[in-house]
Amino acid sequence: MPRVRLVAVSRPLVGGDPRRLVVLAVKVSSGKLHEREAEHYLSSEYSDRDVSQHIVKAWAYPSVLEHIVFTFLIEDISRVCSHQLVRHRIASYTQESQRFSESYMARGLKLIEEALRKRGIEVSGPRHVLVEEFLRTATRSEIVEVCREVFVVPPRIDEESAETMCRSLLASIARYYELVDAYGAKLEDARFVIPQAIKTRLLVTMNLRELIHVACLRLKPEAQWEIREVVRAMVEEAKNVVPEIEALIDRMCVAEH
Repeated sequence: MPRVRLVAVSRPLVGGDPRRLVVLAVKVSSGKLHEREAEHYLSSEYSDRDVSQHIVKAWAYPSVLEHIVFTFLIEDISRVCSHQLVRHRIASYTQESQRFSESYMARGLKLIEEALRKRGIEVSGPRHVLVEEFLRTATRSEIVEVCREVFVVPPRIDEESAETMCRSLLASIARYYELVDAYGAKLEDARFVIPQAIKTRLLVTMNLRELIHVACLRLKPEAQWEIREVVRAMVEEAKNVVPEIEALIDRMCVAEH
């Protein structure tokens, strides 16, 4: 399962409620800011009920929603999924380098070594040999368990298909370590044999309007299951800050189509 955490959100220096930035934008846009100081709309002097109403009504003029900006840390997703996510260009992305990071593969290798030790098998040999020995001696459940630590495996495939897929995925790790350890390949070249199912991490920053647009596209039933899970989790995290986001999605997704 993907792990999604909201790690930052834009907040006004007065009051601290991000939603009030939308209210302030509405007052600026409508020429009413001269009636009250900005601090009035940013503080509790302006009722929370009125704030909520402004947020929901903003679906009709959504540019004001761009003043709320979220930053999400997303982990344990495949590069298949991340490649879909980064297509949404009104956002900033920082992704874990596949060239310099072997964290997920190292996690899998540790589990492989533990499994081999339990069988009394020496684990001091080359890394690719250890992976091959594990694939030769492990049970179906062990293979799938290790595989899921390193790769994203579709949750709805049957056990036999999962084993077949996982054997192929773990064999790619053996080839990766063989290229690095036995042939001295550079990491930037060895990574060519790693499938897109390999897990990755990225930091994503996008505003509320773009998050709603992404949700309109990626929460559709025909969207790929993994991206649906990620975006659904992003919306759930954002809902802790902007409870009105689901109402906005309902209205704006209809408006987009």
